[in-house]
Amino acid sequence: IEKSAAKIPAYKLQQSLAPSDGLSDEHVLIAAYVSQLQSSTRSVLDSPSRLDEEHRLIARYAARLAAEAGNVTRPPIDLGFNFDANKQQRQLIAELENKNREILQEIQRLRLEHEQASQPTPEKAQQNPTLLAELRLLRQRKDELEQRMSALQESRRELMVQLEGLMKLLKEEEQKQAAQAAGSPHTSPTHGAGRSMPMPVRSTSAGSTPTHVPQDSLTGVGGDVQEAFAQGTRRNLRNDLLVAADSITNTMSYLVKELHSGGEEGGEEEEEEDKMQNGKDRG
Repeated sequence: IEKSAAKIPAYKLQQSLAPSDGLSDEHVLIAAYVSQLQSSTRSVLDSPSRLDEEHRLIARYAARLAAEAGNVTRPPIDLGFNFDANKQQRQLIAELENKNREILQEIQRLRLEHEQASQPTPEKAQQNPTLLAELRLLRQRKDELEQRMSALQESRRELMVQLEGLMKLLKEEEQKQAAQAAGSPHTSPTHGAGRSMPMPVRSTSAGSTPTHVPQDSLTGVGGDVQEAFAQGTRRNLRNDLLVAADSITNTMSYLVKELHSGGEEGGEEEEEEDKMQNGKDRG
């Protein structure tokens, strides 16, 4: 009976210890105790106190194993929860990666559309011949305008040279008239009163008028030329150049008339001096 009683706890202990693989040391120890109990039944009968002590030790180990088995059975729940959390995180990461991939594809598509819109292909140009014709016309117009601008620049240079020559002629004429006006009172002091009336007329007509009117006309011509080339986009350059050319011709004709009038007045003065000299000879 004691042998069977000793075998029953060992069998129960083996069944309770079978699920726990991590407690191999306790199993070995319990198996050693069981083998000792089975081999030394006689010695156990002789010492009941030792048998009770071994039973208490086995019961203590059994309780300890039961507690550890309960603790071991709990982690699978925690592992399942952790597994579910990891699975949700993986799903979230996969969704974010898919969204990122879609966004990159959309960006690439928009970039290609922008490049195609900004750079028209030759096929589109061939399909629209009106645009090609307009481009040719614009290029021809551009070439014509450039040639016209170069021609206008050349004519401007020529006009400026002519204006400089006219200004020099005017200055020389003014100097000559000033010299004549300064020398005429010394040559004929006796007839100063009689010639006082034509002198102001000559000074106003031949002196002041050529000094101011041609200069004003020339400055006006120069201003027209400068405005014509400084504001070429606002005004018609051709009309401005024609006006400048007309003003130059008018100025030249005016100078020729003044020169002729000065020569005629000089001839009249010489005739008066000859008459005076003849009167003296007669006296």
